[in-house]
Amino acid sequence: MKKLLAIILAGAMILSLAACGDSPETPDTAEADVPALELLNAVWDALPEENKPMAFGGDYHEENQVENAPGVHSIETDEDAQSLDTNFGLPASDVSMVSAVACIRHMLNANTFSCAAYEVTDAENVGTVAEAIRDGLMNRAYMCGWPEQLEVISVGKTVVGFYGALDIVSAFKDALMSVYPDAVVMYEEDMSEAGGDNTFAIPVPDGELG
Repeated sequence: MKKLLAIILAGAMILSLAACGDSPETPDTAEADVPALELLNAVWDALPEENKPMAFGGDYHEENQVENAPGVHSIETDEDAQSLDTNFGLPASDVSMVSAVACIRHMLNANTFSCAAYEVTDAENVGTVAEAIRDGLMNRAYMCGWPEQLEVISVGKTVVGFYGALDIVSAFKDALMSVYPDAVVMYEEDMSEAGGDNTFAIPVPDGELG
């Protein structure tokens, strides 16, 4: 009986080891390439409802606009690149280093909360893009309410830059870090130190004022 039991246990162990060997490994979020829109959707879904401001995602192209959710920001034209520069801080000259962008911002005041995620084409440029976002947002003046906090965080080759009121920014950062615990905080800035000749103003697309 003991010999039979030993054989059964040995067989079960072999099957268990075989099953473990066939199981897929959990991806390392620090290394995985997370699409920008997928990342922002995951973080937005993880954000407690009481911390979600009225928001819209996407750019000024009607087909990209989404209410209360992240959306795609086109990078196809010079106007798209300028919109990224003006609204989210990535200089138009650096847009060539990213392959896709997603964004979301406060519906009434972009300085209360604005966020964009960038899929960086080359891993070697992640630091360059992160620094460009940081400098782009810190080296300007703001109208209609001065933002309080800036965060630039990387998840693999995706860089997320967001700024605004401290409570919203902090809650968004907490949600991001809970979804992607291996994310790297590259810059965290008190925006009372921001300032410059480049005054923030939301561009109005041609024809909008009729």
